[in-house]
Amino acid sequence: MDKTVKIVVVVFAALGLGLFGYYWINQWHGHAVEQATDVEKQACLERIARMEAEVQRLSRIAASQAQAVPDPREMNSAFGSDKPMMVIQADTTDCRKITAQTIAFFQYLDSKAYLIWPGINMRADEMFQDVFSRLAADPPTNVGEMDNLYTLTRNVTHLYRVLGKDRIDLVKGILNSEAAVVEPAMAVLFTWMTVCNAGEGPETAQVRLKTLYQYAAFFLNTLGGRSYLLRRDSKLRMLINYYALRLIDMANAAKFNSYGLDIRPHLDYLFYDINNQKGLLYRERYLTHLAAMKDKYE
Repeated sequence: MDKTVKIVVVVFAALGLGLFGYYWINQWHGHAVEQATDVEKQACLERIARMEAEVQRLSRIAASQAQAVPDPREMNSAFGSDKPMMVIQADTTDCRKITAQTIAFFQYLDSKAYLIWPGINMRADEMFQDVFSRLAADPPTNVGEMDNLYTLTRNVTHLYRVLGKDRIDLVKGILNSEAAVVEPAMAVLFTWMTVCNAGEGPETAQVRLKTLYQYAAFFLNTLGGRSYLLRRDSKLRMLINYYALRLIDMANAAKFNSYGLDIRPHLDYLFYDINNQKGLLYRERYLTHLAAMKDKYE
């Protein structure tokens, strides 16, 4: 009898241990499966996030590429019948056409009523001259910017101080609304002011070029100018840097690079950035000019 009881006790004990072991293993397995599921779920979410980021990047590229070739009707409206070439191949300048394009562009802006703005009541060409005159009368600090906090602060806020809120807001509005024609407009206005003398004599052109040189130095070589560019989109930032380098090159040729700015450190960086920037209408021309400057200053 005692032996039978012992056997029964052993059997029940073994059965209990077996059930406990089964329960423990089942719990451990369930926990392990849950952990593995969570890890896989997190990995899946990360893959989805990367895919969404890639889709957004490709969407931005597609949008910028779409902007790279403005609608011919927009070009006609903005620059008249002598509209800029959609792709510039020859580095030639017809100042008659450039002047006609400039006049047509100002008239185009007038037709959009951009200048019906609080505190501003003038035609686009008058506004352009007003902005340039204000910038020329109060140039930025290109030497000793970091000497004290006051000078640095004035340089960082230079454009806002000189032009005022109304003009800054107006320029931003035009850049945003006319994004499709900003690049050809910059090409036309740069050539009109530096090569075609803006319809004025050589003495006035020399004074104008020296003012443009001041702002080229500002954007390339000061914290105030660089901080302004960092707040702009990459395309506009590259275009401003490109034309700033062109201006320093012109200043070297005219022997009035008074700050002794060396453009060589900027050339490789800008060449790389422009070569990889989508949505540039005149990319090949920019790269050709940058390569020529690199050869020139080696």
